[in-house]
Amino acid sequence: MYAIIKTGGKQYRVSVGDKLKVETLAVEAGAQVTLTEVLAVSGEEGLKVGMLRPITLWPFPTKAIAAYADKVKGILVTELNAGQMIEDVRLAVNGKVKVEHFGRLGGIVPDPDEIVEALAKLKNRGLRIKKSQPTLFLFLNF
Repeated sequence: MYAIIKTGGKQYRVSVGDKLKVETLAVEAGAQVTLTEVLAVSGEEGLKVGMLRPITLWPFPTKAIAAYADKVKGILVTELNAGQMIEDVRLAVNGKVKVEHFGRLGGIVPDPDEIVEALAKLKNRGLRIKKSQPTLFLFLNF
């Protein structure tokens, strides 16, 4: 499994256990740093995944989500709740693609492997296939 992350205006492809040299960060020497801007995640299954993480949910980014509906085969809405955004995303795509929910309650952040597993399950549910499309699209609301 690997991820594409962004820090300091640069993108890096990383896997679990990788060490990176990045721009100077204002942290204590030897401190562990968490980079939160993840642009894409892919598992061993060869999933092609894009991601949208909106900065604000009001006004809702309907146009941005609708633009992806023509480019992807499915959307997984990942939230730390019982599914507050799922209906809004379904309305934005207007039935063009399958939209599924992956959420958690109680502030338990899902492990990246769990999200990849949920994406793989979504892929295996008979989505339409066009070679020019990314496999799936991930909408994050953390």
